[in-house]
Amino acid sequence: MKELRTYQEAATKSLWLFLHNTTGLHPLVVAPVGAGKSLLIGEFVKRIHAEYPRTRIVMLTHVKELLEQNMIELKEQYPSVDAGFYSASLKQKRMNNDVTFASIQSIYSKANEFNRAPELILVDECHLIPHKIQTRYRKFIDDCLKLNPNLRCIGFTGTPFRADSGRLDEGDNRLFDSVAYEIPMKYMFDEGFLCRPILPEGGVKTLIDVEGVKTRGGDYIQGELERAVDKAEITDPCVEEIIELGKDRKRWLVFTAGIDHCMHVYQAFIDRGIACDMITGKTPQKERKAIIERYNKGELTCLVNVAVLTTGFNSPPIDLLAFMRPTRSPVLYVQTIGRGLRPVYAAGYDLSTKQGRLDAIANSGKPNCLVLDFGQVVQALGAIDEVEIRKQYTEEEKKQSKPQDKKICPSCGELCYIQQRTCHKCEYVFSELKLDNKADKQSKIVSDENKPIIYKVIGMKTFLNPSKDEIKPPTMRVEYATMFKTVKEWVSFEGAARWRGEAWHKARFPKQPCPQTVADALNIKYPMPDTVEVAKEKDENGKEWEVVKKCNFKGAVYDDIPFIL
Repeated sequence: MKELRTYQEAATKSLWLFLHNTTGLHPLVVAPVGAGKSLLIGEFVKRIHAEYPRTRIVMLTHVKELLEQNMIELKEQYPSVDAGFYSASLKQKRMNNDVTFASIQSIYSKANEFNRAPELILVDECHLIPHKIQTRYRKFIDDCLKLNPNLRCIGFTGTPFRADSGRLDEGDNRLFDSVAYEIPMKYMFDEGFLCRPILPEGGVKTLIDVEGVKTRGGDYIQGELERAVDKAEITDPCVEEIIELGKDRKRWLVFTAGIDHCMHVYQAFIDRGIACDMITGKTPQKERKAIIERYNKGELTCLVNVAVLTTGFNSPPIDLLAFMRPTRSPVLYVQTIGRGLRPVYAAGYDLSTKQGRLDAIANSGKPNCLVLDFGQVVQALGAIDEVEIRKQYTEEEKKQSKPQDKKICPSCGELCYIQQRTCHKCEYVFSELKLDNKADKQSKIVSDENKPIIYKVIGMKTFLNPSKDEIKPPTMRVEYATMFKTVKEWVSFEGAARWRGEAWHKARFPKQPCPQTVADALNIKYPMPDTVEVAKEKDENGKEWEVVKKCNFKGAVYDDIPFIL
């Protein structure tokens, strides 16, 4: 049985609290690649059955590899579980177990065949569920809700949005209502749970021009894109640049725009003596498995694919990713980069500590993952941990919008909302960057190091922090318990820095006088913030500290809270 990491334990508890404190809502659990979603699912199922034995649970996804992976993790956490598969590709169709791992393609029309109505549905990679109700996922879930109106559906994903409809928990016809738990990708980088992606210094020399290629559903139309990029004058220099920049890299993964393009890129590597193979949607399962095994063993340096190895494919040694397929889909961007973020840890380090993990990555032979962005994806979509998605408005929100919140599409004349990046009628891209043949050296694939990270606060305590000498006055140490760590803040109420304490106090009690001493402040019951924003700063000696930049409250007025003096 695996021991849960701090954030995994927090995720399980947060989901449990959400289900017990809300009625009828379907939550999301957002955790990036490498966060261990299979382990989270397994642990959650085990705890549900410990409290509510024989709860009927269905775990849905779209590929058999994820079904098998999730079953393995569940069996390891919960060996006595009564579980089975319902999947044609796995040659099992069992519906009478307490836990059913099902492929949506096989089970979408079979809800009425359960011996007991499901009470929980868990969906892995739930960003595949669109807002439209005429889909296999929605049909199955709606049929199960008819059998059991109290059914709860929980979605697990690293990308809680879709290019065509915005966030999964926004807009009309959405399935999911709220986020029960989310871990920032930047936290995973900073804590050594993920390997950082990097761009080559100065960018790449070869840039793919997609001018004139139309978009549909938030991304380029497949056929038009492949015709635009599948040219020898583009393929050959890209392949040569991959070989040059990847000479010190062990495992390359290349993304292409179509089957013909994939074949031509694959052949270009073979012609240059690179140990390479290719996988497309037409590659038979048995052959695909054999190719991946050779790749994982190191018999292949390069693996070229088209629209296959984006989700459910985990190979930690990957240390070079090449975008020969331009995309404007935030989901595809995040999922694709995720293939190279799993860390490789060198032996002999304490992986229970942040510094131990960072040192183990630095000395593993894979200190980072090089991203070769021939499609100018980073320039268009921004840092991987700050990807933005247009808001999906409900009909009620649309009615409340002010005239100045709207704009006219210059392509078709449709009235759109000011926040929209894409016209909902003709797919015109309002905020598309003007891409040219010059690399944008300022593009960053990970946001600035010192940008604050927002943590949800689940507890708060205050303490006296005595002075280390007779000159400096004491301070009040405030400790915020978050889902991931304890964040500390020091507040002064005496001496030259009293003005900081006055500002801190006023933010919480705008109309109440500030205490004169730390002792007075410790007797006040200060309200707990909902979140804290934390950044890293260095003192005059160069030592790095975590600093609370801002505490966020939900707008409640606290002046009527009595002092405890």
